[in-house]
Amino acid sequence: MRFRRQSELVSLVLISVGCSGGTGDANGGAGAGGTSGSMNVAGMQATAGSSSAGAAGAPGGGAAGALSTAGASGSAATVGGASPGGAGGTAGGMGGAAQGGGGGSVSIAPFSCTLVLGLFTTSQWFNGTNPGGASKTFLQSGVDATKWEAKMQKYSFAEKWADPKDALWALPTQNPCAMNATTPDRALFVGFSPMTKDQPGWEKLLNAVITNIQAKYPSVKAIDIVTMGRAPNNVLCPNNSDVDTVIAPYEDAAFDAVAAASKGLVKVGPKYYVPDCENSYIFANDSDYTTSGSNYLAMEMATYYVAHP
Repeated sequence: MRFRRQSELVSLVLISVGCSGGTGDANGGAGAGGTSGSMNVAGMQATAGSSSAGAAGAPGGGAAGALSTAGASGSAATVGGASPGGAGGTAGGMGGAAQGGGGGSVSIAPFSCTLVLGLFTTSQWFNGTNPGGASKTFLQSGVDATKWEAKMQKYSFAEKWADPKDALWALPTQNPCAMNATTPDRALFVGFSPMTKDQPGWEKLLNAVITNIQAKYPSVKAIDIVTMGRAPNNVLCPNNSDVDTVIAPYEDAAFDAVAAASKGLVKVGPKYYVPDCENSYIFANDSDYTTSGSNYLAMEMATYYVAHP
């Protein structure tokens, strides 16, 4: 009887701890799912003792990895980018560590209202702002559109969001949430700066933005931070000399560092990629998207946030 009780205790401990899953391959590989154990993603307990692998990239576009039914909590998949040859990237199975960071935030989802703070390029995929706006937007791609709202404007650089007195904070809210529109419980910040070119500078900017979000929206319990969309494989396109289509390693490092130091408040969201160099950018040597590029980004982001409501 004593041996049986000890065995049951060990089993309970193993189930409650779980093991972390693998990472998704952003260049077309399968994202390994979590191994046995339990996790809490988006506020729901996953089933212990099973796992699933991320789906391989579909030709011409990144596909979302499958949801692992077990693995460690506090980490998220990365949305994969399409390679120039047309093979899509994948999002790794949930339960794996996110490429580009995590932050180990405690799961308090699902959220009643997420406020997006972003740029013109953000509005292209979020709600279809033209020119080059998505014909099937993020809000139409599977997320609960009643729980998403945004403040977005062209040239809304991170330096402006880092200033608590900047007029960006007074922008009218687009697509206000059905509940808690003025008291969102999550924020998604899309950061871009044409001026800051080192990791310490980016960390300073991001921390200032986070401080402002907390001051202006004390209801926020979680903050996701993401970069702009990336060129395929995060490599400069031969027909596009705009360096802002590629995210520098120091920028990714800053996002990871800020999340890691946030004690669970901040998480690095997905890395997302346009599908190709030829048809994704509306102007020569520019970072604004075409409608097809915006459609693709909208679906990538929606796929991630359907899994992280």
